[in-house]
Amino acid sequence: MTEAVASMSNDEDEPLLNTLVADNSTAPTGNRRCPTCQGTGSVPASSGLVALIPVDDVRLKRRHTFVWILLTIFFCTLAALAVIVTILPRSVHLSLANPIVIDATDDSFRNSTYYRLKFIHQATIRSDNWVPIRLINLTASVEHQLVPVGPTAQKIYNHQMYLRPLGTIKSNLTVQLDFSPSTMAYRACEGIFRQMLLFKIQTILTYADFLLGRIQTTNDVSYQYVLCNRGEWKPHEDIAEMTTRVTAATI
Repeated sequence: MTEAVASMSNDEDEPLLNTLVADNSTAPTGNRRCPTCQGTGSVPASSGLVALIPVDDVRLKRRHTFVWILLTIFFCTLAALAVIVTILPRSVHLSLANPIVIDATDDSFRNSTYYRLKFIHQATIRSDNWVPIRLINLTASVEHQLVPVGPTAQKIYNHQMYLRPLGTIKSNLTVQLDFSPSTMAYRACEGIFRQMLLFKIQTILTYADFLLGRIQTTNDVSYQYVLCNRGEWKPHEDIAEMTTRVTAATI
């Protein structure tokens, strides 16, 4: 008895660790043998504190870490693709909304040096982008019988002119054409009857994308019929001034 008492450790935690296991015949059903007692009925003494965790403890259950990693990668990739698709530059469409025939008889002017014709050129701008785009300018160059007619019409937008995502806007451009007396249009519109002129109009839209601010252009080519007539006849300013001077000198 004395030897047993002498062999006991003075550690305060040892009574908690050294658990005696009763015999299987006397142990109640449901008790389990200590898996770390090595058949001695008690936990071997160690220099440190040993914690006993039951086999059915929740901390020992298998965690689905690999599944969560795959789900995280999948959702991150899906979010990145959605962002890229959203901010990726898309096309901008330019279409013309003019009537088949434009009546410009009330906006024509003629003198001995040129014939001026003016009409409204209507364009529709439609964006397929999911982000706004900044409009810069809209230009229209006109040809009549394969000969360029000037000046080139241009409309400059405000610096803060943006087209909303997937939006559509209509823009009007005033086209003013000056024909010299040697052109066919000058002679065709000289009579008292209305004449129909066929113009080739090339419209160019300049805009900047939202992501990088790159300058891009889109264009559209159309053929437009314009009605004209003689218009109002006025002498050239120089001739009128010279006539006034001669009259004043005679008087």
